[in-house]
Amino acid sequence: GSITGTDNASVARACGRLFPVPGSTAATTERVPVPVLLIGKSGVGDAIDSFNINATYFSHRNVPVLGAIFNKMNLEGFYSLENCKDAIDMYFDKFQPDKRAFGYIPQIPALTNARENVASISQEDQLKEAVKSADLFVEKFAEHVSVDAIVDAARKATLRYIQSTTSTQNGETVSGTKRPAEEIGVTKLANNNDQSKHPRIALKSAA
Repeated sequence: GSITGTDNASVARACGRLFPVPGSTAATTERVPVPVLLIGKSGVGDAIDSFNINATYFSHRNVPVLGAIFNKMNLEGFYSLENCKDAIDMYFDKFQPDKRAFGYIPQIPALTNARENVASISQEDQLKEAVKSADLFVEKFAEHVSVDAIVDAARKATLRYIQSTTSTQNGETVSGTKRPAEEIGVTKLANNNDQSKHPRIALKSAA
């Protein structure tokens, strides 16, 4: 779909539910993009970098990003699930506080090469094995992923999007998002001589 201009961000926007836009002269409606949950790879550095690349693109398209689930984590070694979980959770807490990692799914040995392992058996038996594999994955998913937290985060992200879109306040907005500037903690620079890395915005002071 991407080569024809229909990427995942476009799908998320098209699949969102409609809500009325108040204050318009006609019965105007807009769609709330479906909030996105990214599936990340194992490891730490590459996993975080890949998440940031994808999350930045969706955010640029005004599609809310909830966070990620990290998949196929090693059970042992330096890059074990527990070690990676600690590092990635620390990253989200410090640099992505409005997002989170909702779970870490370990490698499941029984599912390794599952498709190749059933290639020589009958279609009926393949279907039975596929159902067993799906049941096993669902079991592991429920064990390692906070599904309730995902649903709650999606509900809140949808509400924030509607509120920011329909807000009649005079708050400024920041390019690339419909969230008010005050909400994400930035203000216009009062002095053009400020040597901020980002000349158009500056972090609010803690005072």
